[in-house]
Amino acid sequence: MSEQNPLKSLYISPTLLHSSAQSKPRPPTNKSFSLIISKPHPSYPLSIHNYNPKAAFSRATWDALSLAARSLVTHSSTGAVISRSMSKFFNFHEKWAYKPTGTEYAWRIEEKLDGSLISLFYYSYSEPNRKARGEWMFVSRSAFEVNSPHASSARRILERRYPGVLDGLDRELTYVFELVDPKLPIKVKYAQEDLYILSVVGKDGKEPPYDFDWTRLPFPRPRTHGHGRDLMDISNSKSTGVPDLKELSKLNLRNEEGFVVLFWATKDDRYPQRVKVKFESYLDDTHFRPQVDGLHSAMSKISALASLGPSSSNLPKLPHHLSTPTPPSPALILELYTHHRSKIAHFKPTTISTTMERHKQSFLQSLAPLADDYGGAAWLELVERTWDRIHALVSLQEADLVQKMSELQREGYKPGAAHVKSHLAKGGFERRVRKSDVDPGFREALRAWFGGEPGGKQVAAFLSGLEIPRDLRSQDVLKAL
Repeated sequence: MSEQNPLKSLYISPTLLHSSAQSKPRPPTNKSFSLIISKPHPSYPLSIHNYNPKAAFSRATWDALSLAARSLVTHSSTGAVISRSMSKFFNFHEKWAYKPTGTEYAWRIEEKLDGSLISLFYYSYSEPNRKARGEWMFVSRSAFEVNSPHASSARRILERRYPGVLDGLDRELTYVFELVDPKLPIKVKYAQEDLYILSVVGKDGKEPPYDFDWTRLPFPRPRTHGHGRDLMDISNSKSTGVPDLKELSKLNLRNEEGFVVLFWATKDDRYPQRVKVKFESYLDDTHFRPQVDGLHSAMSKISALASLGPSSSNLPKLPHHLSTPTPPSPALILELYTHHRSKIAHFKPTTISTTMERHKQSFLQSLAPLADDYGGAAWLELVERTWDRIHALVSLQEADLVQKMSELQREGYKPGAAHVKSHLAKGGFERRVRKSDVDPGFREALRAWFGGEPGGKQVAAFLSGLEIPRDLRSQDVLKAL
């Protein structure tokens, strides 16, 4: 069978699926990662595929299979497409996002619901010497119902609010919903649970035409603004006749996430293009920011550590808001960086750089699932540049501190625990470090060094005296717009 476009084909090569799900070196970084994540059904010969969100930072581009792999269900052996959702689409400012030309036949602005993507489809199967059987299945974006609380919640809502509806649905199509459940909140608060119909997708990826009558289905729809009529003044560009997506992002409607804008190239187009537009207020929501006093709290712990004993149990544990993937501000990145640096009990630059690079990569990978909402790869690059800038500032100050230690040794100030008991030695050293050629931020670290304190206490004292520019203490969430 000739290889076809995974976005439209009724079959997808099992070999291609397997290769894309393998972790192996890939361009441009040559890092090992998979393009998609595939999971088998526990009872049926089915697999569900989703693009690998952690690969967003590493991938060079988005191939057709990665775009199609969004609640994509195939037969495990044959590769036959059993169910599709809408293909992956991007925020308007990402380089992979669809760019409107102004020649589109139609476009529509829809409310972007802040819920969970759910697909409902019918799976027909046969058993030896028995009649063909089948059942309606729910899946989330990347899991079958048996492993997905969201898919289970969707079935419960369907049975309670829409009893008997399955008898009237087309078994050849997939019904794609946004699950809104106050018990499974994301960010926007909704009063009641429901299933909002987003689209109906064929196994070949086709969707309803732009003028489809959605009242034929009993499910609610996101609010729509047909051709921008309700938002014409602010969203319609006179030069192109299409919505001004950046202006839409500034509308900041209360307790809403944003919009999805759909474009149909022609009257008969069945493959509409989509673009996400997140409200700036949604991305700035303080619910997802670190606590305001987080940086000061962490610095206080590090400072306090300088007065504690050498036991590693005294090292600060990773705060909850740092251990949970959160859209970071510069202050949060600084807090995370200094936390990890405080656990390296020496000033050896090569080892420090290697260890901190490992922490950086782990941090970036943890943020990959959030990247879609904040600017994709460009946002992750901004986070990395912020981390690298902090690392450069800290490394320069460490180098200056180590140089000052060497100078003091040449002057005869030899570090050792005996100095702690010698008032003469301590007094002489204190007068020396108070001279103008010693950075005031280094004094606590130098006192710990001269007194023969363990490396961990010296590092903690150094971190408590860091000079950090004001912008790196900002609590504003980083955004790549």
